[in-house]
Amino acid sequence: MKDYFKHTSSLLFGVVISIPLAIYYEISMLLANRGMEAEVRNAADVLFKRIFEGIGFDGPLAGVVMFALLFIIAAIIQGAHKEETGIKIQWQYYPVLIAESALYAMLLFALMAISMNAMAPALALSPIDIGYCLGAGVYEELLFRALLLSALLFVAGKIPGKTTIWKTLAVLISALFFAGAHYMGVAGDTFSWMSFLTRSLGGLLLGLVFMLRGLGAAVYTHAIYDIYTIFL
Repeated sequence: MKDYFKHTSSLLFGVVISIPLAIYYEISMLLANRGMEAEVRNAADVLFKRIFEGIGFDGPLAGVVMFALLFIIAAIIQGAHKEETGIKIQWQYYPVLIAESALYAMLLFALMAISMNAMAPALALSPIDIGYCLGAGVYEELLFRALLLSALLFVAGKIPGKTTIWKTLAVLISALFFAGAHYMGVAGDTFSWMSFLTRSLGGLLLGLVFMLRGLGAAVYTHAIYDIYTIFL
C-alpha cells in the first residue's frame, strides 16, 4: 500500500493519467461546437489555449503542446528529487486511483450538499456533459492547484515563521480564486455568497487532496464530483 501512495502521488503520474480525460474532453467539445460561431469551453481551458495560441499553436495542437510540455516539466521535477527515485508509471494502480478519487468525490458531494442545505434534482447525463465535467477536472486543477497552489506553497515555504500557517493561507487563497473564477465571463454564474462559500469549501477540499494525494487524485476527484452533481 505504501508503494501505491508513493507512485500515484507523483506529478508525472498525475499528468499522464490526466491525458485520457483531456482527449475525451477535446473530442466532446469538437462535437458539441460543430457549426457554432463561438465555442463553449471550460474557462480555464480557454485561458491555457490563448496562452499557447499567442506563441503560434492553435486549436487541438495547443493542447498537445501543453501536455507535452507538462510531461517534460514533471519528468524533470521528478528526476531532481532523490526521494522520488524509482517512481514509475504503474498502470495497475490506475483503476485503484479512480476508485479512491470516486470516494473522495462522494465525500465532497455530501459535504457540498449539506452546506447548500439542498440537493439539486438529478438530470440526464449525456456524453457531452461528461466531457465538460472531465475538462473542468483537468484544466481547473492544472490552473488552481498545480500552478496557483503550488506557487503559493513554494512562497509559503520561504517565509520565516510557522510554515503551517502560511501553507494554510496558501490553500485558502487558491480556494477563493477557484470559487471566484466561476462568476467571471459571459457564461459565469450569478454571484451569491452561499454559492461562493460553498465553492470555496470545495476548493479547500480539492486543495487538500492535491497536497496529500497529488495532481492525479485531485483531477479525478474534481471530474467525478462534477459528474455526481449532474447524475445524482
